[in-house]
Amino acid sequence: MASQTEREFAEYDCNNSWNEIFQRLKNEASLLTLGDEYSTKDAREPDNRRKNRYRDVSPYDHSRVKISGECDYINASFIEVPEVNRKYILTQGPLDHTMCDFWQMTWEQKSRAIVMLNRVIEKDTWKCSQYWPLGSDYGKEDEMYFPECDLKVTLLSEQDSLHFTLRTLELERVETGDKREVLHFHYTTWPDFGVPSSPFAFLHFLHCVRNTGSLETDVGPAVVHCSAGIGRSGTFCLVDSCLVLVENEGSLDSINVKEMLLQMRSYRMGLIQTSDQLRFSYQAIIQGAHEILQNGSLGSLLNHLEHPPEPPERTSSLRTELFESEPPPIPPKKRHAGKPEKYELFAEEEESEEEYDNLVESRSDSPDFSQMDSGNDHLEVGRNSITVEHNSRTGEKDSLLEEERAAEERHRIREERKKQTLEKLRQMKERQKKCERWKPYKSYFRPTFYFGLAVLVGVAGVLIYKYMMKPSAA
Repeated sequence: MASQTEREFAEYDCNNSWNEIFQRLKNEASLLTLGDEYSTKDAREPDNRRKNRYRDVSPYDHSRVKISGECDYINASFIEVPEVNRKYILTQGPLDHTMCDFWQMTWEQKSRAIVMLNRVIEKDTWKCSQYWPLGSDYGKEDEMYFPECDLKVTLLSEQDSLHFTLRTLELERVETGDKREVLHFHYTTWPDFGVPSSPFAFLHFLHCVRNTGSLETDVGPAVVHCSAGIGRSGTFCLVDSCLVLVENEGSLDSINVKEMLLQMRSYRMGLIQTSDQLRFSYQAIIQGAHEILQNGSLGSLLNHLEHPPEPPERTSSLRTELFESEPPPIPPKKRHAGKPEKYELFAEEEESEEEYDNLVESRSDSPDFSQMDSGNDHLEVGRNSITVEHNSRTGEKDSLLEEERAAEERHRIREERKKQTLEKLRQMKERQKKCERWKPYKSYFRPTFYFGLAVLVGVAGVLIYKYMMKPSAA
C-alpha cells in the first residue's frame, strides 16, 4: 500500500496542483510567523543592511547565527530538526565584504563541511563571491588570508566527480597556529532556473556528504548555502531530514513532508522557493526512501548514474511477436540498445582472427589433443571456448573504453566550465573597475550640476520678475 507521501505526490501530479499546494504552504507559514518572536529587527539595522544579499531574505532574530566582535550580524540561520537530531546552518552566498564573516562563522561553529549548491556565476549574474582559493592549477593562489578575522584558508586538494566537486580546505587561526580541516562539497549541475531532471544525482551527492560524517552531532552544524540560502538549501535540508526519519522508523509512512517544511520555515523564512522545488523534494524523498528500505543506504544510487535504467518492457503480446518474426530494420537514430552504436561497431576483427588461429594451433600441437580419435569434435569445442573467451575479452575492452571516454568527456566539460567561469569573473571585474574609475567624477560633477541649475533658475526668475511683472505707470 502506498504511503501518504506517495499518495500526495501522485494526487498533486494528476491534478497538476503543485502551484496551489505551494501557495497554501506559503500562506500557512506566513500565518505561523506573524508573532513578535519572528521579528527581523537585527537584519534591518542600518549597519547590517549592506550585509544582506537580498532585501527580502533576512534571518529571524531568534534563530540567527551570531559571530564574535563588535558587529555580531551575519545573514545566517540555525535550522533544528529535533525529531532526527539534525542541525544545519543555512546562509546566503557570501558577498565580497562578508567573506571574512562567513569563515569566522565556520570557525566558531566548528563546522566540518560547507555544502555549496550554486555556481559563482549563473546567467551572467554573480550568485556568490569567490570565497575559497582556486589554486595554482588555474593560475591562482592556493591561499586566501582574511586579516579582519585573522583566518587563512588553504586549498589542500580538489577531486572532481560527475555532478560535484569535493575540495579539502585548511582553515587556520594565524595568531595561534590552530588548524582545522573543512570539506567543501560543491554541487555543480543544478540548473540555473528550475530543478534537476532526476533525483539520482542529487541523492548520490547527499550520500557522499553523509558518508563523511559532516552532518552528525559530534561535529559542528554543516554550513549549507546557495545564493539566498533558502531555495536549494531548503531542498537539501528537507530531503536529508525526511530520509533520516525513514532510516530511524524503517517506513515511509513516518514522515509528513509539509509539516516538516513548515517546522523548518519557523527557523528561516522562505525555505523552498518554488513549486518545482517542492515537487522535486517529494520526488527525491520517495526515491531515496525506497533505496534506503531496499538496500540499506543511498550508496546503490551510484549504479543508476553509471547505468541509467532501461526503457520499460513491452507487453507480452508484443514480446511474442518479437520472437515469432523478425522486425523491420531500425534507423540508426532510433536505436534503443544499451550501448551506443559506435561501441558496438568497435571490433578488432583482424586481431581476433590472429588470436583465434594462434590458440587453435597451440591446442592442435598439444599431446592430449593429437592422440584423440574424434579430433574434429574437440576442435569444435576448442573453437567455441576460444570464441567465448574472445567475446568476453572484447566486452571487457569495450566497457573499459566506454568508461574511459565518458571520464574524458566529463573532464573536458568541467575544464571548459571552469575556464568560462574564470573568463566571466575577469570580464565582470573589468567592468567593475571601469565603473569605479568614474565614481570620483560623478561625485564631483553631480553637485556642480545641481548648483548650476539652481543659479540658472534663480537668474531666470529675476529676469521674469523684472521684465514681466513691472507695475503699470500711474
